Amino acid sequence: MLDMIQLETFATVVEYRNFTRAAEALNISRGVPSRRVIDLEETLGTRLLIREPMLAPTKAGEEVLRYYMSVRLLHDALLRRVVPGSVATTAVALAVNADSLATWFGPVARELARRHVALELVVDDQDHTLEALARGDVKGCLSTQRKAVDGFVAEPVGQMRYQCVATPRFMAEHFADGVILQKVLKATAVLFNRKDTLHDIFLESRFGMSVSRYLKHYFPSPTALLDAILDDLGYGLVPAMQADPLIQSGKLVAVAPGHDVPIDLYWHRWKEEPEPLAEISKLVVEAARRSLDQAGATKEAAGGA
Repeated sequence: MLDMIQLETFATVVEYRNFTRAAEALNISRGVPSRRVIDLEETLGTRLLIREPMLAPTKAGEEVLRYYMSVRLLHDALLRRVVPGSVATTAVALAVNADSLATWFGPVARELARRHVALELVVDDQDHTLEALARGDVKGCLSTQRKAVDGFVAEPVGQMRYQCVATPRFMAEHFADGVILQKVLKATAVLFNRKDTLHDIFLESRFGMSVSRYLKHYFPSPTALLDAILDDLGYGLVPAMQADPLIQSGKLVAVAPGHDVPIDLYWHRWKEEPEPLAEISKLVVEAARRSLDQAGATKEAAGGA
């Protein structure tokens, strides 16, 4: 059986990407983490860490990390079954996009917390969350990427539909003659951040060509972005779950009806999940499929090698 102290040290080194900081976190001497990792590599007969130019797990190291996490999660699950009231000691990090967290994923996160999962949510653009999974920083993620990385499965969960909206006042001031390219180049758009490509996708759908040189505000919060639109600072794309009630109330109008932007989302998880992670994945997938559009969504899961 593998040495659990060596495994814990290895996982901590990967988490901090630094031997010295791992030693501080574990409250051990600075040279001990390196020695323990070397001993673990010798036991397994393979290299687990890429040390230059920066620390990162090898493919074998990623497998060892998943094994260690599985053991920790199963240990927590066992304690909760035999010692009622036990609190989880293993943090589970999941990566989600901000719009999902602001709409349908929030109740899921609260339910996970109620189930005694020590939860960490890593928020990033849906086009970039997969990077955190590949690095081993998170145990599952929502992503726009259909193809799973090696050792993982990508389950389609539905489409998040975005509507381009503005206030009636903004529409009258900037698009009284219609949404034409000349007007678009002069009207300010409200985007989430520099990674946000939704507005570019919308404009390409509307005009059949790439449009990028337009005025932009960046508000890296779904709530702040929507408030900026409501305050006439610009127009922009927001989830239909947020936009529909505001359109019905007359506070917002659709800038270009019929040009909504549907974004396919996939839940990426381990191909072989321990029971606690499988329960988390089941809860996430079921909630997503209840909340997201299913009509045009991809139905088949994709797996990595």
